Amino acid sequence: MKSERIIEAALFSAAKPVTVTDLKTVTALDSRTIRTALKKLTDEYNDTDRAIEIAKMGPRYAMQVKREYVDAAARLSDLKVPKDVLKTASLVAYYQPVLQSKMFDLVGNKIYDHVKVLEDLGLVKAKPKKNSIELTTTKKFIETFGIDARSRQDVKVWLEGQLEKMSGKKPE
Repeated sequence: MKSERIIEAALFSAAKPVTVTDLKTVTALDSRTIRTALKKLTDEYNDTDRAIEIAKMGPRYAMQVKREYVDAAARLSDLKVPKDVLKTASLVAYYQPVLQSKMFDLVGNKIYDHVKVLEDLGLVKAKPKKNSIELTTTKKFIETFGIDARSRQDVKVWLEGQLEKMSGKKPE
């Protein structure tokens, strides 16, 4: 069997983004072969007119729907995040670590319900800090939104890039 097709099948079957080590464990291929296959697959999927891409998220890889086709595919996906909650999630991601009391100033009393929804979805972690709650995004947040990030700063930079693409100008 061709190594690219083995890796393609593994990525397609994976329930979450996987590392080269994960792929090595399940395929018995060596790391170099896997990396070569990942490069070929990335080029094959990302440089053609397909709705699917191979995304790199830090050290992990995933097969996912390309951004421009997400809305069409979303009708069948399991994760449903209400639009106003999604806005709160992006604010948490941008300002993290951020106190819930600070978010109250930005969002209002809806923050309590939004944080509960985001925690239930596993997208935000809330831990007590002083007289408030400190909010940060989770690994699942990064994986869910296909962000190539290893740090909170990387998430902020990614969000700024998305804002720039949408508005055509850099955020202040």
